[in-house]
Amino acid sequence: MRGARRLIAVRALPLLLVLAATQPAFAGILAVGDPAVELDTAQDDSGKSFRLKQVDGWRVVTIGADWCKPCHKELKAWDRLAGDNGKVTFITIAIDNDVKDGKRLHKDLKIKHMKRVYMPADKTAVAVRYGSAVMPTTFVIDPEGRVRHVHKGYDPGDEDKLKKALAKLVK
Repeated sequence: MRGARRLIAVRALPLLLVLAATQPAFAGILAVGDPAVELDTAQDDSGKSFRLKQVDGWRVVTIGADWCKPCHKELKAWDRLAGDNGKVTFITIAIDNDVKDGKRLHKDLKIKHMKRVYMPADKTAVAVRYGSAVMPTTFVIDPEGRVRHVHKGYDPGDEDKLKKALAKLVK
């Protein structure tokens, strides 16, 4: 029996190597220099499919949810910045499992300068890449689709920090 197990293991090794080579490496939160991951199940305010590649130029993408209290403060701050910055498209992605909760969040906060997008966490494979485990998380993505800045969490003063980061990046 021992020899039979060894033979099976030896014969299975090439298959395991092929499978390992074709699987993506462990994918954590996007980092500076990484290509942005396309959104898979995102919808805009009207319920139409939304993709990042639809938006030309620089993008600020932030992930949040109704139940995330720091997200409320961040979204208000980013919406103010979005109103002052015509060179960058600000996108807020609500990952509430019920899209109605995300829409209510944006309505209650009076978000008017940001593109509002909904991508329920229970229906997406990419939310974790955008920091759904550490919210809010914000990414600045350049016109070529590369992450150029990552900001995790929200504290008073972060609005100025993001404004300065954008001033350095977007010329």
